[in-house]
Amino acid sequence: MPARIFLLKLRGGLAVAVLLVSAGFAVAAPAGTVVGLFGSCFVENQGGRSAAKIGHLVQVGDTVDVPADGKLKLRMNDGSVVSVAAGTRMTIAAYSVDGTGQRQDAHLSLGQGLLRAVVAPVERPASFEVDTAVGAAAVRSTDWFVEASATAMQVGVLTGSVEMMSNATKRRETIPARWGARLEAGRDPVPPRVWSSAEFDAVIARTDVK
Repeated sequence: MPARIFLLKLRGGLAVAVLLVSAGFAVAAPAGTVVGLFGSCFVENQGGRSAAKIGHLVQVGDTVDVPADGKLKLRMNDGSVVSVAAGTRMTIAAYSVDGTGQRQDAHLSLGQGLLRAVVAPVERPASFEVDTAVGAAAVRSTDWFVEASATAMQVGVLTGSVEMMSNATKRRETIPARWGARLEAGRDPVPPRVWSSAEFDAVIARTDVK
């Protein structure tokens, strides 16, 4: 069914156009806004591809594509900040907040590349999860990094803690602050170890957007 536009007239005479799409009239949910940008970055939506700009709104279902010469920063609707390094593709699979702006569910899919996520605290349990080809990592209120390829992923945690799970074995490891861990396809996560300052400095530099 083609998209339909309805004009709603509100009190005071203000008219608002509402776009409803698909047979079920599903409307793409807003997820966040581009607040930092360097180089060439793109947002893909429903088969289209547009250059990202400051203030660009991203929605659930959008894929953020950051080539080798770019970096991008998103402020999500719950106040979390996601910084996307060069050479990264990330899809916003789900992102919902309640009426007060508190996160209910956040689900990002990282095809390849590196993310830094500074996850906003919430008053009640609410997940923030990043899926990769080999496993998943979930947090609540944390400043952390996740890097992924088709065959492996690794996580480093600045503050808080992260639970990483293998898709193949379902084994889980909890990674505390200032530690990191790695997971390869088909295996259990490697036990966490302390990350050096140099390791954190490297991923901070790759995700930092001035």
